[in-house]
Amino acid sequence: MENDWEKMEGNRVSLKRSRIDSEDDDSTEDDVEYNKLDDSEEEEWWEEDESRDDSEEMNCEQDVEEYEYTASGDPVRTLKIRLFLTDEQTGGPKWMKNFVAKCTCDGVAVATALARYIHREGVRSEFWERMEEPSEETCDVAFHVFDRYGTVKTKYKDHPVQRGTGIWGKELDHGPLFLIENVHVTAMELRRKRLGQKVVSLLLEKARRFWLDDKPDGKHADLFYGSNEAFERAWTLHALVSPGILTADIKPQLLGKSAEERLMTRAQIQSGATDFWRSCGFRRIGASRCFAYSFNLQHQSRTLAVTSDFDPRRSHAEDLEDEELEVIYEADRSTELKRLKIDRLRDSLLLHHAALTLTDEELEAFFAFHASDEIGWDRVTNSEATLLHLTASELKPLSTRWLLENVHHADSWKKARDINGYTPLEALQEKLEIMRTRKPYGFFRILNLSDHFKGYPDTAVSCLSLLLGRNASGRDKACLRYGCTCGECLEGFLSPRMRSSLICQGEINYDLHQEGIDDGSFWIQDNDYTLVHLDPDVRRNLKTNKSLRKGFVNIFRIAVECLKAERAPTAANLEWCCNNRSEWPPDTKNYLRRAGTQMDCRAVLRYMFDTAKEEDEKAGSGECQLILKQEWSDLPTCRNDHEFEFVAKACGYSKDDFISLPCC
Repeated sequence: MENDWEKMEGNRVSLKRSRIDSEDDDSTEDDVEYNKLDDSEEEEWWEEDESRDDSEEMNCEQDVEEYEYTASGDPVRTLKIRLFLTDEQTGGPKWMKNFVAKCTCDGVAVATALARYIHREGVRSEFWERMEEPSEETCDVAFHVFDRYGTVKTKYKDHPVQRGTGIWGKELDHGPLFLIENVHVTAMELRRKRLGQKVVSLLLEKARRFWLDDKPDGKHADLFYGSNEAFERAWTLHALVSPGILTADIKPQLLGKSAEERLMTRAQIQSGATDFWRSCGFRRIGASRCFAYSFNLQHQSRTLAVTSDFDPRRSHAEDLEDEELEVIYEADRSTELKRLKIDRLRDSLLLHHAALTLTDEELEAFFAFHASDEIGWDRVTNSEATLLHLTASELKPLSTRWLLENVHHADSWKKARDINGYTPLEALQEKLEIMRTRKPYGFFRILNLSDHFKGYPDTAVSCLSLLLGRNASGRDKACLRYGCTCGECLEGFLSPRMRSSLICQGEINYDLHQEGIDDGSFWIQDNDYTLVHLDPDVRRNLKTNKSLRKGFVNIFRIAVECLKAERAPTAANLEWCCNNRSEWPPDTKNYLRRAGTQMDCRAVLRYMFDTAKEEDEKAGSGECQLILKQEWSDLPTCRNDHEFEFVAKACGYSKDDFISLPCC
């Protein structure tokens, strides 16, 4: 059964994404539209201010192109298509360009389109935050398909079910994106005349030419990218779209129909939207809602037949129930659909209802009371979730343990997959990943919580341990708590790759800060950027006290020694390393004694974490990986490799401007 977040997100998406217009049920119309949430607010984006002067709009248009298109029919019509670029607003984001298409017939607008060219590499370090702002569509695609750094989620590349056809891999992780939000043929008589496909074709070609003009010549690719291959990856363009159905267009077709008929109508129109984008060359990204288009003629998506593309499995029973509940809600807007759905579950699956509504202690007792009853232990929900899926995803370890110890064949449920292809363990991990990274707020907005993660609760750790079939303790337990996927994170959170990055920064900065150390005034001025986290009084003393300067610099070396000794660089561990090394004169101890171990270590380690992030391949420039090369590649990958703020905080070095937020 879907968790609340995914259900909310799915409902939101069903209401608002790119939509397809239709005149009859068996249409595969080539007309797609972006939908607002309320029919009363469905003014098009280009008409938000009807009082705006046309000349002002014309002044915003850039790189204008005009085409003619002949639409078949009686009479034959000649249409004019105008393509141009705009910025979001004056002084708006430089990382994004709007592509607009307007089609007219005899001076009357008959079709429109909106797409966005996104310079992903320029906003990679804040990908979710930047993509969350422009529109619901950019936000939805960013959080649904990509991780916080704009890389396609691992499940869509590696998971046995969620990977879909497997035609999309790491090539979608790099380069600019061309996101098509809206293609809308407003004139009913011009639908199903391939006008939508023509507009999409023109948009894609314009995006391709814009990309070629935007792409550097690559003369210094080795210097800035490390290799020509890395340069080409960083400048590989892909187009994206997220098809759906438009509430305004489908609503009249649902009037007076039964829930079964309504569901069939929705399915036909949704299928039409999907068929349209596939006819334009787009293929599904894994099992996601989104489709991608490759500009590379040799890409395997170009040879994948439409009939061979992947479609996620659907539960007719679940979809029908949702449609029935929607009918009830339309008749009475005060209806609490979530409660009504839970009540229905009680009538059909008593055990599963209890798994969702009772506390863990109550549920364990409930299971024990009904242990000998034949009331559906082996049954699954409409989304094919077993009882083990439910108890684990609800973070109920007592009930999860009871099932595994007392229900015959319950251990085999560990391999059972729900409608999304998740085993109980994978379903739990997916829920925890969502808990760790995001939180809905406001009106369909999403907050990135990644930097505020403090570890999963004990109940989650216990459920993970039970599903993995081991009694986790020590490092294993810490790895489960902090989401480690490599099994080698120091204290469960500091991965081998991040450790390597920090060691690299420590060694480089130790050497750099030796320069000019005898001249206090010069040294302070030359290293001002490094001392930003240091207490002002200590900074003043550094100017006149060479021993303190040496002690400050020595912390870089001690941090490296600590990391190489496989200890997290906490203040306590750094002090331990300091006390176990021979040093005369004791510059480091003098430095630490001056303002306290925690604060003085924080000044150096905070800088190391910041620079490691700035030079990381995902969060920053990638310079660190260019330096480490094979050493980096040989290390195991981990979920925590690029979570610098989370790890810095776990070591005790939180940013001063940290804002307390709800966390897992």
